[in-house]
Amino acid sequence: MKKELIVMILAAAVVVFSSCRAGTEMPPNQEYESEEAGYDSSSEIGYTNEYSYEYATEHPAYLEENNMNTEEINCWGDSITEGYGSDGLTYPDVLEELTGIPVRNLGVGGEDSVDILKRSAAYGSQEEDILVIQMGDNGGWINLGQLIRQYRKLISKAGTDRYIIISSTDDPNDFEQIWGYTTEPVGLENTWYEEEFEKEFGEHLFNGRKYLIEHGLQINGLRRTETDYMRAKSGCISLQLRNPWIDNTHLNEAGYTALAHGVYEKGKELGYW
Repeated sequence: MKKELIVMILAAAVVVFSSCRAGTEMPPNQEYESEEAGYDSSSEIGYTNEYSYEYATEHPAYLEENNMNTEEINCWGDSITEGYGSDGLTYPDVLEELTGIPVRNLGVGGEDSVDILKRSAAYGSQEEDILVIQMGDNGGWINLGQLIRQYRKLISKAGTDRYIIISSTDDPNDFEQIWGYTTEPVGLENTWYEEEFEKEFGEHLFNGRKYLIEHGLQINGLRRTETDYMRAKSGCISLQLRNPWIDNTHLNEAGYTALAHGVYEKGKELGYW
């Protein structure tokens, strides 16, 4: 009887973990300053590759030497761009297949927005390129205004006016994410930070969270379940598109595939391909 009770308790714990996590509502203030604003939620990943800031510091000419100086799609970001949570498939991989344009996966897990900005500056001119940028989940900023300025600086130094900003794919009810969680059922409404990004970047903004809720399952031929409907009402992405055993941030192969399709559609809308 005791063993059966333990099994039931563990099963209930798994169900709670897999659902959208609730918490205390964070005030929608872009100037909100958190003591954990610089917290690196992916520090345990510890990725270092040839495009990382650490590697570029040790090999200062590497990034610029590998800049083809012809039209490319440069995907700048952290572990989401690098593809953490999948079995090797990344959204830049799928984006290259969809566009037929060479794509550089310049994502490095665990890096904050400052690291990504520095790496992009070291890359050299990107005036012939198209930028796809997603950063901020690992900190490097104190308030949203600062993060927006970092995005603007990256774009300005790159020297191109062709860019797409991917807003965070974090679940808004996840108390571990940096953006400020809420217990309100957000659904397909903008969160406070998505609204600010939309005001700043307009048509260049791709709302990854909302796109995955609306189209992610269909793109992958997956059936929407009752749990998916409940999560969508709360503004949360389907667990069929995530790797929930890691966290409520990273995606799986289906999630990254859908993300690439959304970026592709945004690029077509902007006339990039």
